[in-house]
Amino acid sequence: MRDRSDQLTPAQRRVLDDVDENGVHVVRVPASEDWPEHCYSVGLWHSFEQPEVVVFGLPSDIANELIEAIADEAAEGVTFATNDRHDGLLHAYSVRFEAVPKAMVADRLPIAAWANQGEEFPVLQIVWPDKQGHWPWDSGVRDGFREMQPVLGRMEAT
Repeated sequence: MRDRSDQLTPAQRRVLDDVDENGVHVVRVPASEDWPEHCYSVGLWHSFEQPEVVVFGLPSDIANELIEAIADEAAEGVTFATNDRHDGLLHAYSVRFEAVPKAMVADRLPIAAWANQGEEFPVLQIVWPDKQGHWPWDSGVRDGFREMQPVLGRMEAT
């Protein structure tokens, strides 16, 4: 994790303080022309050797709770890995974990990249199904659902 002797902005100091105190800091990224709103973790790798996580398409309060639940599980020794399916993290839905390509990490999780000082770290995307139980990659899933939850591991690196 980044050395505190660096000149830090108040926002950067808050990230590192949250990681020190809670094991994780959650970053909310507002929607843009290119990407839907999403949230991601900073500190899971440093605190628990658990891959950082990113989730698209959920309201930020729910995404924040989901990432904090993952931190709580990681603090108890639970680990999540690519292709894992997990019940109980998101009320009434299973979630799956998909690997995020290394080439996308710095662009999609810039504060995590900053905190880790350019050192590589793994990232998993938390993917959730629609109300009918379809995943974003399933045929027949609504285009709007697919667009609100792009699956980074199934896209070309940009």
